[in-house]
Amino acid sequence: MNVKIPDVATETPLEHMLPIQAVERETGVSKELLRMWERRYQFPAPARDRQGDRLYDQQQINKLRLLRRLIDAGFRPGKIISMSVDELENLLRSRYSNRIESAPGLEKELIESLKAKDPHSLREYLSHQLVKMGLQSFILEFLQYANPMVGDAWMRGVIEVHEEHLYTEQVQVLVRGAIANLRSATSRPRIMLTTAPDEGHTLGILMTEAMLRLDEIDAICFGPMMPVRDIVQAAHKHHVDVVGISFSASFPTSHAIEFLEDLRFRLPPSVGIWAGGSALRSTRRNVDGVDFFHDLDSIRKAVLRWKSESEKATAS
Repeated sequence: MNVKIPDVATETPLEHMLPIQAVERETGVSKELLRMWERRYQFPAPARDRQGDRLYDQQQINKLRLLRRLIDAGFRPGKIISMSVDELENLLRSRYSNRIESAPGLEKELIESLKAKDPHSLREYLSHQLVKMGLQSFILEFLQYANPMVGDAWMRGVIEVHEEHLYTEQVQVLVRGAIANLRSATSRPRIMLTTAPDEGHTLGILMTEAMLRLDEIDAICFGPMMPVRDIVQAAHKHHVDVVGISFSASFPTSHAIEFLEDLRFRLPPSVGIWAGGSALRSTRRNVDGVDFFHDLDSIRKAVLRWKSESEKATAS
């Protein structure tokens, strides 16, 4: 595979560079992905300290942030990693402008709330949107635009990483509170929702739980970072029909596939596995017995299919 050598490390003093753990935190790209890209694509090209540990300059960190957002939007790393920072910014801008046209005024309101000196103003803004729109529209018509807008604003340096974290936390608090006010749901399928070990992003499974509960589906969120063994035990104990797993853009796709293969091997065929998230959006690989989803509407349609197939099996 011929890959143009991308932006390499500058002559930044070592004391001004960041170690791999800090780069993972700053960019949302896991240490495993950073090392894999380095081997496969020759980017990033970190310097080394006296102990041989990797160090990254700001130029590479900026590019990694752009790559993370574009991969989150569905681009494959091999197609864009050799691009310059300017090319990546233009590509991201073209995707971003389409979202602004779909939700005029939303970005300005969000950024103003995020950058306000009073952190409660963001919660008040989001809470107002939730009350005005209702939970279903808040998720489908607000969050689907707001979530990537906040991420893009962070990538462009408009907001700080702590402001992105504040947004995510406030959204999760509001959605959890709204779910708690829904009446109990007992309609099958019974779906357990969780994430793999090292996957701490829970907004995806939380939004899925909310939409399923609104449809009175018995969805149960078990929280993040469950090992395969624990998932299998919980699925058996709670008579689960489907296990739902979410993988964010920062989770290595190859690891997600391996996790799903292991889980499919250990779960009985009668238990379905539904997987989604940005890490799976651009992969061409499939896992036998695992259904991949890329939006909430497709999950709702899968529930209807499950019900139809279940009724047919019962009737026969």
